[in-house]
Amino acid sequence: MKKETGEQNKTSQFRLERNHILFLIDCLLLLLAGLNSLFVRFGLDFVEMHKYSPGVWYLILFTIIANVLNGTYKIVWRYATPRELIILLRGLFLGYAFTLIVLHFTRVAVLPRSVGALTFLGSFFLLLSARLFYQFVRTSRRSTGKQIGIIGAGDAGVVILNEIKRAEYGKVVVFFDDDISKIGKIVAGIRVVGPLERIMDYVQKFGLEELIIAIPSATSEQMNRIVSLVDTKKVKLRTVPSLSQLLNREPTLGDLREISIQDIVGRQPVTVDLNSISRYISRKRVLITGAGGSIGSEIARQVSKFSPQEIILLGRGENSIYEIYNELKEQNSEVILSPVIADVYDMELMEKVFKQYQPDIIFHTAAHKHVFFMQNNLYEALRVNVLGTMNLAKLACKYECEKLVFISTDKAVHPTSYMGASKRLAELYLLSIPQDCKTCFSIVRFGNVIGSRGSVLWKFKKQIEKGGPITITDPNMKRFWMSIPEAVSLVIQAGAFSKNRELYVLDMGKQIPVEQVAKSLANLMGKPDIEIKYTGAIPGEKLEEELFYEFEEPKQTTHPKILRTEYDSINIDQQKLEMQVRTIMKEFLDGNEKKAREILEETLKWR
Repeated sequence: MKKETGEQNKTSQFRLERNHILFLIDCLLLLLAGLNSLFVRFGLDFVEMHKYSPGVWYLILFTIIANVLNGTYKIVWRYATPRELIILLRGLFLGYAFTLIVLHFTRVAVLPRSVGALTFLGSFFLLLSARLFYQFVRTSRRSTGKQIGIIGAGDAGVVILNEIKRAEYGKVVVFFDDDISKIGKIVAGIRVVGPLERIMDYVQKFGLEELIIAIPSATSEQMNRIVSLVDTKKVKLRTVPSLSQLLNREPTLGDLREISIQDIVGRQPVTVDLNSISRYISRKRVLITGAGGSIGSEIARQVSKFSPQEIILLGRGENSIYEIYNELKEQNSEVILSPVIADVYDMELMEKVFKQYQPDIIFHTAAHKHVFFMQNNLYEALRVNVLGTMNLAKLACKYECEKLVFISTDKAVHPTSYMGASKRLAELYLLSIPQDCKTCFSIVRFGNVIGSRGSVLWKFKKQIEKGGPITITDPNMKRFWMSIPEAVSLVIQAGAFSKNRELYVLDMGKQIPVEQVAKSLANLMGKPDIEIKYTGAIPGEKLEEELFYEFEEPKQTTHPKILRTEYDSINIDQQKLEMQVRTIMKEFLDGNEKKAREILEETLKWR
């Protein structure tokens, strides 16, 4: 820290000395402009020159003062743009105008109009020329940095080009673009080449060390194409954030980052109605179950931005709760955070939590989610995913909570796994809650999220780091993909929409082959030739996922990425459903898995 402070002090001192030198140079140039104007007007008539020289001295003095007050010497002229030149012109004009006013009213000196005008014009020419010459010298020096190519010769590309010049990060030698109207042209002094299919040829030709994707509006399909064309073993690849991440501002060098799997799978802008979200969260006590998990922790992050009265972070794992608690504490010290270590299945303990904290809003994310693990642990899947949800629903009704938002999955549609079956049973229970309960229940169903702990992408990453092979169950397997922040934003938005007994489904676009995602990830990590091994589908696994049942009629909400399915009434005996679940669990514990599976399949037919 001391070292950094010392460097900052040295930089500040250098800038101060540089401004002093610039000030002295400007004084000399102003003097030269004044003497030149007298000479042009009076020639070698030194008597007349001497007679009117006081007026010139006043003009020079007031111009210097005006430039100081105008902020002319706060500008780093190495990076000057036309805007800075206008500031320079403004300072000179103010000095000239003030001089005329003072001399007009005080009569302390006489300044012929021709001399004043010539001095003003000469000053601008000399000061501007000096600064342009300085810029030319700085920019004409051969760059010792890396050779860079920018993909995208649009506005963002030009902004990044200027940023690179300012920071002396390297030397941009070429733009890449598919636009035929731009190929072969010069943009901001840099040649544009294309198409992108030839990008590696140009990388070799120009000796490029780094490529920057400067296309904030690029879709996941466009990003995937670029990644597939670039050999990341030979050249470094970075990108600017998406439009939604930039929030209507221009990108900077600080925004540049490595390409992530999110860029090539789920790079879609998401907007939400901040006012509607704020209305139902602001000054409310929000309970988040599974708050230490990938989805739960992101909900906590986003909810904390809407000024809740309190956030109750509930989870079974103390370490994960500890991490999100400290993260939120550092980011927003005004929000009350209450960490709770508890199991949603423990009705007695959950009753104590509800009685103590009196939550208004509940986001229920606590669940067992791994298909393969739950195939061998039916009891645990039902215990947490179903009975835990039942407990929360009962307590929400009892304590008259305003909303409960349940996180479901696309695997609940025609479930072929115990995990999917448990989620569907939880859906059925929530949809059948009597109307006399004052709590508004809603369900949000979506697919795979990018970056979730223990997800298939996490597994792929580990396998690639070890050198492979990447194991995929089936080459025809496809999945829906969505980033965690995107999914959570839509979950919170759905909570604002919900009235009661409604099921929301997030529009996740087209399903993408898992093999394609694995190859893209391998390419990003510099191992495009890694082996892919097929192991065969695991029990309970589908080749493709579904988002709706045949009898569900999705309707568009006001948000383009959120669909709604209404369940006005569902004829299910809740007590019988709970009894069936407990019977299945008992049969499983007794070793009668076949019997348990039969009861489960029969129960899932209820709708």
